[in-house]
Amino acid sequence: MSHRVPFSLATALATLAFACPAAASFHFMQIEQVIGGYCGNPTVQAVQLRMRAGSQNLVSGIRLVAHDAAGDNPVILISFPGHADNSGAGLRILAATADFVTAGGPQPDFTLTNPIPPEYLAAGKITFETSGGFVYWSLAWGGASYTGTNTSGDTTNDDDGNFNPPFPGILPYSGNIALRFTGAAGAESTNNAADYALSASPATFTNNDGAVDTLADCVQKDGFEVITD
Repeated sequence: MSHRVPFSLATALATLAFACPAAASFHFMQIEQVIGGYCGNPTVQAVQLRMRAGSQNLVSGIRLVAHDAAGDNPVILISFPGHADNSGAGLRILAATADFVTAGGPQPDFTLTNPIPPEYLAAGKITFETSGGFVYWSLAWGGASYTGTNTSGDTTNDDDGNFNPPFPGILPYSGNIALRFTGAAGAESTNNAADYALSASPATFTNNDGAVDTLADCVQKDGFEVITD
């Protein structure tokens, strides 16, 4: 005997089946670590993401976007051209500029198409968002010097979608340290000021394959920062 499922129920089940994989594709993600420059060189930058759960590696088409101190003039650092190879709670995705490996960092999984503009380093914001501008994680810095929005995120990673107040300092660029999320791999956001701190020196970065490297030291020479061998 055959049993027919009512149309409304069948439609609901189909919708649920379609929605569930999407909800487990990239949404549960932290902006774990950011460096705005290395030894005073703002062309050496990196953004390290960390998965809060499994099956979060399907980032194709998702963007990292930088904003200025007023939360305006967005710059798309990268629209991910494909998915990361590996997934699992606590795994990272490393996006960095082409010069990042010269500082001693691991090979990035993706190359940042555009660096964060130098004028954004004193105060600004980076968002992890969809191509339509739907924000899943937001990191602002600069304290009171950042006057833009930081409250319009989704509640997937922050219970109220409010990432304020910003981290009180600048985005590091003059040495070999980064701004790093201090929570565990599965942790949600509380607010940027409470959640982020300067990393140890030198900063350590990890790519999606699990390769870990620390940045080289900086030394002074004739008033300029240079890279040690």
